[in-house]
Parts: sequence; structure tokens; C-alpha cells
Amino acid sequence: MTTEDLTYSYKPRLMGPSYEFRLSTDGLDWSIGARTGRISYPMIRHIRLGYKPTNLASARFIAEIWPLNAPKIALHSVSAQSLTDTADQGKEYSKFLRELHSRVKAATPDCVYDIGFPAWRWWPSAIVGVGVLLAVAYVAVKAVVAAQYWMAAVIALIGIWFVWQIWNIVMRNRPRRYAPNAIPEDILPAVRAS
Repeated sequence: MTTEDLTYSYKPRLMGPSYEFRLSTDGLDWSIGARTGRISYPMIRHIRLGYKPTNLASARFIAEIWPLNAPKIALHSVSAQSLTDTADQGKEYSKFLRELHSRVKAATPDCVYDIGFPAWRWWPSAIVGVGVLLAVAYVAVKAVVAAQYWMAAVIALIGIWFVWQIWNIVMRNRPRRYAPNAIPEDILPAVRAS
């Protein structure tokens, strides 16, 4: 475990405060606007990673941290820059998460590491995704049968894009456990070479 302090900050909303986090030698320090706090590493009992695109379909990864002595804390991989634009902070986010996992693993052997939606939420999402796929295919086939080829093409293109988005969310967020030293790459932002 390193003794170097590591910081990460982001803005989840344009009009809201910045969220700032610092990994110190013995805990996670956080600051959200005027509120501040500290969570010692042994108090972190659950970390859940997820993929939740923004409203404009930008890739956004989220880490939720549940400590024993404080409310849940969320870290996002993007930061709001304007009403329609976000800044990708994937490299810094991934580095911060990997170091957080390393420190929590050293301090808390019984921390639970989960990915995605809880099963009670994932299964309905998967069923809705399959239902949408079948509905789009049905409407596209009906358009072809009615000789509405342009309509069928438009429905197919929009449907393919929509199904791809839903499939991406559902598959990345399938419920599973992981080891803190082996975070699956599909639940972390793709880091581009500089």
C-alpha cells in the first residue's frame, strides 16, 4: 500500500458543487460543497461499480461506496462542463479506483465488491431489453410486409441503435462479484493512449 495521497474530483451537475475525494494513509476524505467527512478504510464494507450513461448517451461509470459510519458516496467518471457537455475523466477515475481498492483490500478483508444492478433490478431490465428487441423486429417486419421499405429501414436503424444502447447497459451491469485486485475492464472507462 502506498503512502502517497491521491485526489479525484468531478462535478455531477453543472449548477451543483464539486465532489472532491482524497485517499490519505488511513482513510477516504471527501468534500461536497461545504460538507466534508472522512471514512477510514476499515469502515468501507461495500463497493459497487456500474455503467450508467448520461442523458446524452455519454459513457459514465459510477462507483458507489457504502461505509458503516456515513451515507453512500458516489464517484462518477465524467464531470459536467455545460448543459450538454461532459468531460471524460476516465484515466483519473480508473487510477483513483484502483488505488482505493488496494487500500480497502489491505484494511478490510471482508469488504464486498459488486458490479452492476442488484439481481432484482437486473432481470426486469434484461426482460425489457429482449421485449424491445422483439417489438422493433415485429414493427420492422410489418413495415416490410406493407411495402413501407423506407419506414422499415428507419425503424430498423433506430431500433438497432436503441437495442445496442440497452444491450450495452444491461450486459455491463449484470450482477456479479469481483476481486479488488482484478476489476473487470468492461466496468471501467476505456483509457486512451496519450
